Amino acid sequence: MPPAKPHGSFVDDLTIPDDTPMTFGQAFSKTWLLRNSGKTAWKQGYSVVFVGGTLMTAQRKYPLPQAEPGQHVELTLQMSAPNKAGKHYCDWQFADERGNRFGQVFHARVLCFPPAPTVNVPADASYFVADITIADDSPIQSGATFTKTWRVKNAGSQAWGAGYTLNFFEGTAMTSHLSQPVPPTPPGSEVNLSVELTAPKTPGSYWGDWKLKNASGQPFGAKFWVRITVPGVQPQPAPAAPTAFTPVGQPAGTTPAPIAAPTPPPLAPHLSQRDPRWSHIPLANMGGAPSIGRWGCLLTCLTMLANNLGYNTLPDQFNRDMVTRGGFINGYFTRWEALRVVYPDVSFDGKQDGPSADILRRIDASLQTGRPVPVLVDLTPTTAYSDIDQHWVLVVARSGEDYLINDPSNLMTGPTSLMGRYGKAGGKLVDAVRSALFYRK
Repeated sequence: MPPAKPHGSFVDDLTIPDDTPMTFGQAFSKTWLLRNSGKTAWKQGYSVVFVGGTLMTAQRKYPLPQAEPGQHVELTLQMSAPNKAGKHYCDWQFADERGNRFGQVFHARVLCFPPAPTVNVPADASYFVADITIADDSPIQSGATFTKTWRVKNAGSQAWGAGYTLNFFEGTAMTSHLSQPVPPTPPGSEVNLSVELTAPKTPGSYWGDWKLKNASGQPFGAKFWVRITVPGVQPQPAPAAPTAFTPVGQPAGTTPAPIAAPTPPPLAPHLSQRDPRWSHIPLANMGGAPSIGRWGCLLTCLTMLANNLGYNTLPDQFNRDMVTRGGFINGYFTRWEALRVVYPDVSFDGKQDGPSADILRRIDASLQTGRPVPVLVDLTPTTAYSDIDQHWVLVVARSGEDYLINDPSNLMTGPTSLMGRYGKAGGKLVDAVRSALFYRK
């Protein structure tokens, strides 16, 4: 009878489960639980050897702990994440003292991201972290009171304290208390912000946006929203028709200035990055990446532009197509030419930075040929511009000294005023347009 052959099996990942997010070059210790599943002992001289994928260690071969048949052992290797975005495997297999491989292949698998870009940190900034209570489209009975709580991060350099408030911005308030103080929150810290609300009496879908203001009364940072359904009708991702909005800097409850000219037929149907059908999906479908609802403004603008050019797509499908065809760079950042990458018959005529009169002339020329234009604006125009204030909208028409836009952060349907939302009080249109992307077909 020939001698028994060695065998080995993977049992469990004790550290670094599959698809753990890592930044480029990040060091980590990977530990596997392994089992001698053969009928012969693992002896001195046995090893594990690299057999495929991306080598994430300094060596291709490491000693295997000695073990009797049926015994479990732990194996730990010091590894580092590759300097390339995406999913990476590092495959290993057992080998005897002569180098003959045996048993199962086991692996480390990580998701690699570039380090966070260096940004100019403004005094006042905020990030949405999580919904603590009342998930989007939760059913709330007519007239019932409820508490909506958001987890929010102070992403600026200034502590929140006296004079800082959380304020109703637009949509349906569902409360008469349109402003309330914010607890003291140091820079870099997170805090729970809550509002007491009452569901409307009429069945339907309702939403309300809230924003922070600093001690000078200036709005800043991300919008935080609540979205509920009052039973009686099917929930809808957005209202069926445009409703009034409160421009940044205008007190809630006042009547906004009307758009300067009648709204023309839209060049592209409005889509919202906050639509519940895709708002939760991570950009590039990468674990740990921000969601379309949080960072997908440019992706949503390009989706709307794709529909204008004759394609039939939605943000979730376009996100998948971007992954398949290479529309992302450095993990989950949208390439300027992403639409051409996904649809090769589309031409990319470049990115132009403003402010300048020339960028407005190019936008106007594109609109005259029926092509909307993705435009970068200042998310919080009442405060100094910084890297984290970037927001993309789709310009669909000229309206006097204004542009009408499809705003992907807006749950309301139909075009709205660029200057009303993202222009400075008394400012000029030329100063509100920071960059633009130009495509044609």
